Amino acid sequence: MGQKADPQVIAQYGLYQDKELQLYVNQLGQNLVSNMSNPEFSRYFFKVVDSSQVNAFALPGGYIYVTRGLLAMVNSEAELVGVLGHEIAHVTQHHGAKQIIRQIGAQILSIGGAIASPKNAGEWLMISTQLFNTINLGYGRDAELESDAHGLMIAQKSGYDPNAMVEFLSNLRQQEILTGQVYHSFQATHPDTKERIIRADTLSDSINKRHGGVLKKNREGYLQKIKGMEYGGRVHKSDRRDYDQEYIDIYKVKPGDTFRSIATGQLGDEKKIGISLF
Repeated sequence: MGQKADPQVIAQYGLYQDKELQLYVNQLGQNLVSNMSNPEFSRYFFKVVDSSQVNAFALPGGYIYVTRGLLAMVNSEAELVGVLGHEIAHVTQHHGAKQIIRQIGAQILSIGGAIASPKNAGEWLMISTQLFNTINLGYGRDAELESDAHGLMIAQKSGYDPNAMVEFLSNLRQQEILTGQVYHSFQATHPDTKERIIRADTLSDSINKRHGGVLKKNREGYLQKIKGMEYGGRVHKSDRRDYDQEYIDIYKVKPGDTFRSIATGQLGDEKKIGISLF
């Protein structure tokens, strides 16, 4: 199912054209999978899609996607690892497959014949479209909280500070307040981000106390990886609106700096204060 639906995802968003960044995200994901005792599948695929939306999602079978919009909001390698761990957990817990079976019921029985025979391509298209739409909306409250918990443990087992996921969720909550947009198209059945923060904070503290050790965040290394990445712009391939081309740069705040002085010094226009700085 995941293999057949993957081209549909790429057709809708497009892959972000940065080979080094693609390799970096894939390497992080493969490292997480290699440290798992039961990864469920022999191969996983991690891809950066060309969308300014803040999103990450997974297809059954180990196909995991993050948007460049999400990469722009993440502040450390450990935060990104937490997100990837969350999506890996959706795969290992078969949330996508369970959800699609609940959605289309007996129609799933036609999937074997649809894949085996080209004449049934129409049936498969219906199933894969439903699969993509369902997964893009999320899996429900319990599944999301379960994936948060598994993601924290996957991150810690690979040597990353699970508390970084709490930092990501806190930034996510601020983003929701500022923009009014809710991550992952969460509906009423999904956990509120505040609830996810509280639960993740409690669990990450418990994991750290239980396992200890030196855990990494790698903030500086991560920021250098996303330097120069496209910022904002189109949401998907069919988005034909005109956007100014903007790219991420990294600036460390110095004593005495103000938003106005940074906007003037780095962007050449104090009027850009609060628009391009975050």
